[in-house]
Amino acid sequence: MKRHLTFAWPTDQLTDDPRLAYNTMSKTYCRQVYESLLDIDAGTGELRPWLATSWRYRDPLTLDMAIRTDRCFSDGTPLTSQAVARSFSDIGTLKHVSPPPAAATMLTGLDRVDSATDTVTFHFAQHNAAFLRSLAGVNLAIRSPVGLGTGRWVPTGEGLTDNTRRMAFRKAVTGDLYAGTDEGSAVADIHNPGISYGLCPNACRGPLADPAIRRALSLLIDRPALKPILDAHGYSVASSVLTPTTDGYLDCSTDLAYDPETGCRLLAAAGVSRLSFEVVFNSTFSPIDTAILTAVAAQWKRHGIDLILADVDFAELRDRQQSGDYDFRFFYFTGRDPDLLRFQFAVNARNMNRRNQPDDLDRLLDAQLVCADGGRRGELVDVIQRRIIAGGLWLPLCNVRTVISYRPDVLSGVYLDAEALARIP
Repeated sequence: MKRHLTFAWPTDQLTDDPRLAYNTMSKTYCRQVYESLLDIDAGTGELRPWLATSWRYRDPLTLDMAIRTDRCFSDGTPLTSQAVARSFSDIGTLKHVSPPPAAATMLTGLDRVDSATDTVTFHFAQHNAAFLRSLAGVNLAIRSPVGLGTGRWVPTGEGLTDNTRRMAFRKAVTGDLYAGTDEGSAVADIHNPGISYGLCPNACRGPLADPAIRRALSLLIDRPALKPILDAHGYSVASSVLTPTTDGYLDCSTDLAYDPETGCRLLAAAGVSRLSFEVVFNSTFSPIDTAILTAVAAQWKRHGIDLILADVDFAELRDRQQSGDYDFRFFYFTGRDPDLLRFQFAVNARNMNRRNQPDDLDRLLDAQLVCADGGRRGELVDVIQRRIIAGGLWLPLCNVRTVISYRPDVLSGVYLDAEALARIP
């Protein structure tokens, strides 16, 4: 008789295709089913073998990977180099989807994938400095043509099974596992790498089209004053566009210091006295959203700026995001490599700022990706972070801590990986 487990979530927004998975629930589900070519040690950041046993760059444009010969998809079909190559070809068909999924963006520069006996070779038209780390992400996990994975958990009509247990992902306030803090449970946690939790302005909408106004709004946020709210949940005050656990993080605390004198001077020079904005968000995935945004609204109110909170359901959030019907969005994004800045900010990617045309920022975002010199790439990422903050394209507020609670009498060894996704032994 199989044991039944419930993985409780505050939402039911589940996508079971790893190529399209965006939110934490969907990525966690897919991580149980689909395995990647590489893995990342969440503590050290080092790459580790997974479905690939070894890898070698012949040159900056050619990557060879040896594929394990002892793995099968859940229907018993052997994992082969041809199946791996087909998985990447299928991802390539998504490049025209709008907005572009992360999986398609991660393959930027890839020309083709060749397969030989137990080996795949990635050929690039231009270098992709983030590619190895991208291979460890769930979005590039290996998926068979019929949608199957090589993981220990297999989809069923009622959720997932590993032949001894069934696990259902459900919207609930408690379960054998819970996406959050559950009193009396054991806890796995991690301070998320990636883009900090922040306000993302629509840079083509009204006063927010003026970079001086966007910069002024950032200077009018007293971030240290948010600390009591953050401390209660293990979050920390943001100090950059990227979080401290992200590769390429640059401490920009000085640029984010509370400076009402300069902020008010910038607003006066722009000829504005009273401003009103709406921030569109969904509070489901974080315990601090409403409290943090309410605190920022109170700070801005002292300077004659209204911030209206619009906590909407997922359908409205998706529609308004795709149509650009927002002044600010409030979100974070988890990932280890700084190329996720390109995914969120580049005009030809998700372009969450709704910028009308590429500029110097886009050239920098492209340059860091094709840079094969790690030191030079780090310098470019530093410049990008400063440029985003100076232009008011991201108003960082806090760094996220992800918590998964689980019943120790039912499960043991649950941990969070480098993408802050639960791994369930």
